[in-house]
Amino acid sequence: MSGFAQRQGSRSLVLLAGIALAVSACGGGSATTGPSTSGGNGESSAPSATSISSAGPTETTGPSLSGAAGALAGLNSYRFTMTLAGGAVSDTLSNLPGPGSGGNGPFDLSGTFILTPAKAADVTVAGALHIVSVGGSDYQDPGITGSFTKTDTTGIIDSLSPAVAFASLASFSSGFDAVGSETKNGVDTVHFQAGSSALAELASVASVKDATWTADIWVATDAGYPASVDIEARASDNSIAYEIRFDLTNVNDPANSVTAPTNVTGA
Repeated sequence: MSGFAQRQGSRSLVLLAGIALAVSACGGGSATTGPSTSGGNGESSAPSATSISSAGPTETTGPSLSGAAGALAGLNSYRFTMTLAGGAVSDTLSNLPGPGSGGNGPFDLSGTFILTPAKAADVTVAGALHIVSVGGSDYQDPGITGSFTKTDTTGIIDSLSPAVAFASLASFSSGFDAVGSETKNGVDTVHFQAGSSALAELASVASVKDATWTADIWVATDAGYPASVDIEARASDNSIAYEIRFDLTNVNDPANSVTAPTNVTGA
């Protein structure tokens, strides 16, 4: 891994820029210094993430998908785990070393996002990349060698956030039904599930055919944010053709923090 860092030091910004462009290509949004309240991708022709709504005609109280993106952007902080497979993001992440390289994935991400009072983030792509954004600078460790390179803040880390992954679901605006109340990640939630029309539209947007799709979203009853997302397209050979899964924990926990790494070169 240390050899990769030495060979690729000058390419890290180009590669990370490619990640941001790939996320935008799948509807995730342009990179910013923090999650956008719109959840959109910066193009006027694309609907916003808040256009996702429940098709359940009897839903009159409780949280809704229409407000989930805004509620996510309005959090103070959270920790997350996420898995991505398929699509333009995986195409770009496959250029990184480690698990999933050279293929469809899956890619496992984890970390912390601080949204207020000062935005900061710490995200790891398992076996491939560690990036920290704090105090107006980004610190990048391609290959996870333990040694970081300091750069001016680019906002690219936001492209690897659950907020951007959730925004990519905005390509379709209806077709989810509230199917029950459940406890998820330690909070009370309403479980929303996609019907056949929404699944067909998602398959079309993702350009994944001949696969069995499922899509479930759990929205926190009190705070209204997406506590958990589970989107999957499974091919006939039982392989995963497309996947977006994430779980949020430690929401608004005062113990959440992000600090700059100490092993920094070129600082």
